[in-house]
Amino acid sequence: MTEALIYLEDDLPGLPEDLMLARDQGRVLFLTGAGVSTPAPSELPDFQGLVCEIAKRLDARLGQAMYDWREEKASPSDPPKAKEAFMEGLDPRQCAEFKRFVSSEYDMVLGMLERRMVRASEPLSSLRVAARQILDAAKAPNALHASINLLARRFGELFVATTNFDRLHEEAARPEKVASHGLEGLPRASNGPGFHGVFHIHGVLDPKQSRQLVLTDQDFGDLYLRRRLTADFIYDATRIFHLVIVGYSVNDPPFRYLMNAVAGDSLHFPDLKDRYVFAPRDAGDLTVGEDWSARSIIPICYDKADHHAELARLLKAWAASIPSPGEDRWARKRLRRLCRGPRGEASEANVALFGYIFRRALRTEQGALARFLGEIGADPGWLDEAIKVLREPRSGS
Repeated sequence: MTEALIYLEDDLPGLPEDLMLARDQGRVLFLTGAGVSTPAPSELPDFQGLVCEIAKRLDARLGQAMYDWREEKASPSDPPKAKEAFMEGLDPRQCAEFKRFVSSEYDMVLGMLERRMVRASEPLSSLRVAARQILDAAKAPNALHASINLLARRFGELFVATTNFDRLHEEAARPEKVASHGLEGLPRASNGPGFHGVFHIHGVLDPKQSRQLVLTDQDFGDLYLRRRLTADFIYDATRIFHLVIVGYSVNDPPFRYLMNAVAGDSLHFPDLKDRYVFAPRDAGDLTVGEDWSARSIIPICYDKADHHAELARLLKAWAASIPSPGEDRWARKRLRRLCRGPRGEASEANVALFGYIFRRALRTEQGALARFLGEIGADPGWLDEAIKVLREPRSGS
């Protein structure tokens, strides 16, 4: 199978053809993180922002120090301030928590905070009450939820995993009713049609506040090392489906736990499917892709400027390309454009897109597309290209 990149729009990053074909065949599981729920109108914080919000409610002085440091990192002063400058007036315990925050060990910060603030008489710790209040403020699903919900389907059903506690994937699916699986109710991964819904692998906001949210280092240790609910779910899923990761940075604690579990499993199970990630980067930064590749994850890098607008456009364009039953208007519109000139003068990108359109089609649809080339008077070279693709062995692995 070709390793070609498919460019859905000239000004967007290319998508691996193998990934697009796997999605068309229902062999992909999307995994979404906090970055999917941060754009408007959802406007939920990422994990770092959640820690800041919780700290500000539980310990105003510590929370303010975290906010000040975060603003400094976003728009550094000249000369930039050392982290010690933000620790003035903090006691030793607050300083220890702040240092963990600066090191991006957000799960440890929350664990330290909870253990410092815990009250034996509280049925639910003040930290968890604060987290639920913050996350309950989600306003509405955004364009990322909408596009991912279109892409993440098998047997006509929504099929997506998330480390987010919010129910925005479910909200975006309305009026369709979708199965929602919390941490304690995760099913066994399966190839069958009954395996579908939204899988909240780190917990889900529950109206009765009865389900656990995986927030602290202790929570993650319990989940991955003792109960192994999420680890087993991911182990099974990555042997059946290609994982497509959206809404994470390379150092996100929830993501580190997940990928460490998968990396350990890959030593024993060589049949794990390829894993892909939509990797945000600053313009001109060439190191981000290498960070992901070093973790055996195939990066699809995009410019994170303007609140990750390029990611939203890319996912929307991919969702718009989904084959429609009957007449595939998206495919025919692009074939009409691609085949205006001779095959010999076409760019590699256009030839790759042409090949993908034919490879994703069913055998009966391929014949209809070939006839369409004749109807539009395509150059004979394009007919030869179509025949070459039609003679390729079909792959479903």
